Amino acid sequence: MYILGINAYHGDASAAITKDGQLIAAAEEERFNRKKHCAGFPADAIRYCLQAANVSVTELDHVGISRDPSAHLHKKILFSIARIPSLSGLIAARLANAARIHDLREELARALSIPRDFRAEFHKVEHHKAHMASCFLVSPFDRAVILSIDGFGDFVSTMWGVGEKNHIDVLGQVEYPHSAGILYTATSQYLGFPKYGDEGKVMGLAPYGRPRYLEQFRDIIRTQGAGFKLNLDYFKHHSEGVDMTWEDGSPTVGRIFSEKFIDAFGPARQVGESLGSTHEDIAASLQARLEEVSFYILNQLYQETKTDRLCLAGGVAYNSVMNGKILISTPFRELFVQPAAGDSGTALGVCYYIHNVVLNGPRSFVMEHAYIGPEFTNGQIEAVVRGSDFDCRELSDSELTKSAAEAVASGKIVGWFQGRMEFGPRALGNRSIVVDPRRAEMKDILNARIKKRESFRPFAPSVLEEYVGDYFEQSYPSPAMLMVYQVKQDKRTVIPAVTHVDGSGRLQTVSRSNNPRYHQLILDFHRLTGVPVVLNTSFNEDEPIVCTPEEALSCFQRTRMDVLFLGNYMLWR
Repeated sequence: MYILGINAYHGDASAAITKDGQLIAAAEEERFNRKKHCAGFPADAIRYCLQAANVSVTELDHVGISRDPSAHLHKKILFSIARIPSLSGLIAARLANAARIHDLREELARALSIPRDFRAEFHKVEHHKAHMASCFLVSPFDRAVILSIDGFGDFVSTMWGVGEKNHIDVLGQVEYPHSAGILYTATSQYLGFPKYGDEGKVMGLAPYGRPRYLEQFRDIIRTQGAGFKLNLDYFKHHSEGVDMTWEDGSPTVGRIFSEKFIDAFGPARQVGESLGSTHEDIAASLQARLEEVSFYILNQLYQETKTDRLCLAGGVAYNSVMNGKILISTPFRELFVQPAAGDSGTALGVCYYIHNVVLNGPRSFVMEHAYIGPEFTNGQIEAVVRGSDFDCRELSDSELTKSAAEAVASGKIVGWFQGRMEFGPRALGNRSIVVDPRRAEMKDILNARIKKRESFRPFAPSVLEEYVGDYFEQSYPSPAMLMVYQVKQDKRTVIPAVTHVDGSGRLQTVSRSNNPRYHQLILDFHRLTGVPVVLNTSFNEDEPIVCTPEEALSCFQRTRMDVLFLGNYMLWR
């Protein structure tokens, strides 16, 4: 039985496909059309999934989308009627969006240029239920608490419950217009980071400041019952609407914060304006309050369920600083966050919600890694590299990792393109740029020569799983780079390029079983240097992470990378 899951007309459009409960493939549309966070219909991602599964649309048994416009419909109508004069444009846009979701069969047939009369049964899965399914139903846990927390989806911003075997029971939710994700986005906009996905920059800025505005943020978002409420005086999304574009390109979101924000904190920072201590302190206060609110919800959930395993999803689950504190700030003792925890992962959730919940199928799959995207043979890669102007040599597997480790240890910037592309926003050793973490200057060199990122944003360490406890204060595995731990005091001078200003690192733990080639590279580096850690950043330059060998070669060509390992081929200038 084949199930196709889709996230469409929402940020990070994506597709996933399963066969008899096993995940075959998943990918974001942005990797194919090269438009960051693409929010249209994921036609290219769907084509890839069908190709990876070696099936046609006519062979699909079920197709689902992670939106259900009819969910909470009465609440949407009541909310909209009270505000029709100010929200008429927004309502019209949402109705148009909903119409496309209602006729998913037609949309799929049009996108793939096929007749619409194929056999698949179609499903609409509520947004946060898809999030919850995407983490719990592919987790290693038979029973766990589930928390989904993001901006909005189907009129809900936060949903929590308990999963047991192949069932999910919703225990509560926070509805529009209240949202922790909206608070983070609004504050990011105020701080001069207005692009979709810029919230991660603010998380990186927070350690530079002090939370001296924490009381103000406690007024802006207040815990209540099992959840929270916003002080809506600080926002305009509920009263005036917000201009949003969710078409085929990158999504845009208009200004969310109100004049009350400016009254409280002063003039908003403009894009490109220098950052000061006030901006850093606002970021620190926002991050501190997000953690307080999230831990409040989690502590309430533990008291209600007495279950110490947690599955986390939604855009806020990308807040790796918060994630890294959960096991030391709450009673939970085990945590699962799958690599595509944000909206792209709802395509995965749709597949498993249909398979496990709707069809009552048994659970048989655990998502142990993110390597489920396109891959390319050495033959395909050879055809690309032989036509380039670079020096090139084919290497054996052992020569490959040793040569890469030697290049990294000698201070070179290494492009590393191997195996199947990662699903989710993080490069996890298959579409990565790798450098020496022992060299403090590497952060500035990477930014000057390739990444062009803000100076306050940290780079991530990839560490051999067996050495995590030697370098970090916590040792719970973090294979998807979604946890921030404190680097041990005596190791901060050993790996300065991946140690943030507050002594932390957003680490990826690397196991031989999940990525043997990347593990071997780090092991070879360890044998050369005594350090089982490398700096890992995504293989891109202000664009989506590279997907194909051609894109990797193009990025290598236009940047100042030193060496490229493309499959078993080594290229250099």
